[in-house]
Amino acid sequence: MPGPDGSTTCSDAFQRAVDSLDENIGGIVFVPADSQPYELRRSVMVDRNKVRVVGEGSTASTLHSAGATPALTFGLRRITHGRPLSDGHWADLRGMLDASVTDRRWGCRSRVPSPVEGEPTSEATVTFPCSPFQFGPPDGNYWSDVRRLTLDFVVRNDAMPWSAQPLFGMADAFYRPSPFCAYVEANSGVVVFRFRTADGLQRDVRIPFDPAQPVLRCSLQLDLDARTVAAWTNRQQATQRIQVRPDLALVNDGWAPGESGGELAFVPNWYAPFRIAAVGPESSGWGGGGELPGGPKQPVDLTFGALRFSDTLRYRDLGEGQEQQDAHGKVDDLRCLTVEPHVFGALTMREEVHKSAAGVPDLQILWEGIGTFGHGFFVPHDLVEYVEGNGCEKLNVRGFSFAPRPANYGQVIGLGLLYNMSLNDLKVEFGAQGLSTHHFGANYPVSLRSCRFEHQSDCAVYSYFQNTTADYMGLGYYGRSAFKALRSRVDLRNVYCTDSKVCESAVRLFQTQAVLDNWQIDFEGFTEDLPRDSYIWASIADDIGGPTQLCLRDCVGSAGGEHTVAIRLVSNERGAGLPDISRQAGWCTIERSFNHFSDPRMPALVAVDGPLWQGLYEGIPPTDKPLVINTATPGASARIGIGTVPPPATVPFVPPAGDPLLGLPGLIGYYRADALGLRDGAPVTSLTDLSPAGHHGTPVGSPAVLDSSAAGGLAALRFAGGRYEFAGTAGTTGAATWFFVAKRLPFFESAPGRRGSLRTYGQGFLIDPHLLTYCAESDTDWAVYAVRCTAGPARRLQTYVNSYPYDLRRDDRASTVAWATPVLSHRDDVKFRGLLAAAVICDAALDDEQVTDTCRYLLHRYRIPV
Repeated sequence: MPGPDGSTTCSDAFQRAVDSLDENIGGIVFVPADSQPYELRRSVMVDRNKVRVVGEGSTASTLHSAGATPALTFGLRRITHGRPLSDGHWADLRGMLDASVTDRRWGCRSRVPSPVEGEPTSEATVTFPCSPFQFGPPDGNYWSDVRRLTLDFVVRNDAMPWSAQPLFGMADAFYRPSPFCAYVEANSGVVVFRFRTADGLQRDVRIPFDPAQPVLRCSLQLDLDARTVAAWTNRQQATQRIQVRPDLALVNDGWAPGESGGELAFVPNWYAPFRIAAVGPESSGWGGGGELPGGPKQPVDLTFGALRFSDTLRYRDLGEGQEQQDAHGKVDDLRCLTVEPHVFGALTMREEVHKSAAGVPDLQILWEGIGTFGHGFFVPHDLVEYVEGNGCEKLNVRGFSFAPRPANYGQVIGLGLLYNMSLNDLKVEFGAQGLSTHHFGANYPVSLRSCRFEHQSDCAVYSYFQNTTADYMGLGYYGRSAFKALRSRVDLRNVYCTDSKVCESAVRLFQTQAVLDNWQIDFEGFTEDLPRDSYIWASIADDIGGPTQLCLRDCVGSAGGEHTVAIRLVSNERGAGLPDISRQAGWCTIERSFNHFSDPRMPALVAVDGPLWQGLYEGIPPTDKPLVINTATPGASARIGIGTVPPPATVPFVPPAGDPLLGLPGLIGYYRADALGLRDGAPVTSLTDLSPAGHHGTPVGSPAVLDSSAAGGLAALRFAGGRYEFAGTAGTTGAATWFFVAKRLPFFESAPGRRGSLRTYGQGFLIDPHLLTYCAESDTDWAVYAVRCTAGPARRLQTYVNSYPYDLRRDDRASTVAWATPVLSHRDDVKFRGLLAAAVICDAALDDEQVTDTCRYLLHRYRIPV
């Protein structure tokens, strides 16, 4: 029956209607017109083929979610490979929680053995889309404005011993914390809380725990203003949490009071799913990748008994060894299950498994906050089965608005693994995302026609790994973006967008190919209600076998501030703007767009950050501002033109008289292929040192050969498996700064086999086991690579690519740089098969200006585009 009644009546009724249809023939679930909405407390799981949910018009038939739970979820199968998920995933917590919890609670278990011998284990992780765990406090800015954070969790290892196991968190498409994740590192006996701040730095807090105990009780509170951390675990205790000293050795630079650096803030989360029992950019599978533990062959058998997030410092800092206390006294498990002031998200474990009439679990798990609730989903580990031919039409579908607070949570319609999904004549209101895609895998095509989306707090439509088409779509009063996509291909035509008070970019395209045709984006403000960044934002895609293509036709948008551009084309989202074998150029065609009533405060129509994006403007561009600017390196490559594509350009630079590198502090090695005086193809039997030190390189094995014009018209060494040794090269300061002009990152090691040897390590540099920093690398283009390692009390290891700071790690326990017959090209089985034009070796930690000037000189000399 329609109408709110505080129960699951409508949810169950609609679910029965779906389940009554044939698995493959499908049918229509009809939603009759009614003056009252059909209230849904749980998501209706549409997981049969060819099911259409049809109303009598978007003003007559209304589905209304009672919480931040999608009203409809398409394409998440409750039965995979012929079997439903085990009830045991909703684990009975009796015996796991302490005596403070007297009622029944049901936790989340990731692996459940079959009661029948020989039958497969039931495996699933949990995802919480558009929840407080993913997006932070309800009135916040997607984690970026959280200043204080307290995390509480209780988790049991059901298959001891502990190992390297993910616990929970978020990771972006490049496996970076977004903004944080947590995992167990059993060999060190620590829980690692890893987070990333807006300065680009990754930071680790390591919390000691007792790996001999199967149940881990842990609390962490973090104050970004005071730069303090406090932690509690049940270390050597069965249940009571004791304050422990967190290890901040890897919390990175700018943390201690008085150190340089501005205000610390979490990076915002744009799309990364929040998961428990796994961490990764997908919402299914066991996660892992990059520096994160886990992987497809590393299942995790965990039961979560509590998880709670607060935006305050909840516990008293009484010192190491003291029992955990809050304002109410000693902390127990019940406290960690309680929603109280400043708790914005908690798994209270109050709902047991909910089943269909046929006894199939609906996959949903309750989360709660102050005045809010919603559901996440168990996702079967082996989720590969698609749902085909679903549709939704002639409906008003509403998420819940937690008035008077912003409706920052909830998918209104959720999409999973789908073929041929259509949405027609819909009005979708409220929630964080109106049409929202789970991170399960490819789903295509998804077709929208005559659909309107209004009052979503994040974005109206979010597409992940999706082929999306839309025609006659309205996007109104949205949040950060009207349309957002990741790793998708979209064709969106005849779209009207209103303005938004909190818009960053009206369209945000992460690694997505797109055609946007006839868009009107109606911002009219002068000081407020303006896009903070751009109308269209797009980054270059990985692994698509060709260029990333963006086509804009007849798009209108005029108002903007001094930081707003019509189109921002980004190449440095990964890899510092370098191309490589999986990441190629971007092509942007702009036809008759953004040239009416253009706000004179806007600095340009297009902003780029390097040479990878190129394209053409067709039509008459605005005359009151530049067509294109390079915002990363002003005056360098800006390759959007009229009639022809401008050529790539290097950094603007006026070189001083002579060779400025000869005057660098601590110069103990300077090698240039063009100074060798050899003919093309000649073997290089001695690598001449141009520095006063005279440390010439001697080949071991096959010497490199000279390529006389490989590097911007200058000579380079082409390596073929041999190496060069530099006997007598030694430093005295314990610090180092190195520069390489190369195609591929060359291998160099200061003291092979010795402690304190600074060396290339994979795609980065390493000096001690914990001090590893990463470096972007191109296997197709030339670049200037630099690394700086400091001595003294603060031990920093920092990399640069084409003069841009890339990665910085700090560990004050690290060794100083040792020297003993350095090696260039390879050691043991690590062989450099690339080209090297120049190497500069300094026994000093050059300052920022010296590093930048040296990089700019080398970029200019070798004509490397930026």
